[in-house]
Amino acid sequence: MEPPAFLDNKDQKMKFINKTLVAAAALAALSAQAEGLYVGGSIGASRYSDDFGGAFTDRSGTGLKLYGGYAINPNFSVEAGVARLGKVTSAAGEVKGGGLFVDAVGVLPLANNFSLLGRVGVFNGMLDSTLVGDDRGTSVKVGAGLQYAIDKNISVRGEWERYRFDALGVKPNADLYSVGVNYRF
Repeated sequence: MEPPAFLDNKDQKMKFINKTLVAAAALAALSAQAEGLYVGGSIGASRYSDDFGGAFTDRSGTGLKLYGGYAINPNFSVEAGVARLGKVTSAAGEVKGGGLFVDAVGVLPLANNFSLLGRVGVFNGMLDSTLVGDDRGTSVKVGAGLQYAIDKNISVRGEWERYRFDALGVKPNADLYSVGVNYRF
């Protein structure tokens, strides 16, 4: 898997890879001491709310996210990760979106290993346009979902998340409807 699309030069890619390796090593070291650590990934469909000033015929794409989290207690976690939210295209060009996020995640246990998820967080997103270049901004992120615990370590999630961009002079939303797996250490 290549680094996210918002990393456009070799130095940024190397910094991203180095930071990712350091974070993975830190998570692995901490996992021996804390039972609340987990990692996961999701893939799904993304849909942008804005046509970015043009007549885009396709505002949907394929999105994915990778994240790590820490369950402070059974009902509250903190997650951080990276999301790629696909691209929108037309005859005029294309716009790609992605970024980094930190979320507070609430968990409401239901019957038979099911739980409801709710999240709110901060999203540092970047839009990269073939017409006007790229721009980055920080905004909010929200979401909701359902999680099923297969066993004490593996869970499957279905989620809706809204990523709010503040870049390129517009403030579009990108909705990500995803299915994923997370592993608890």
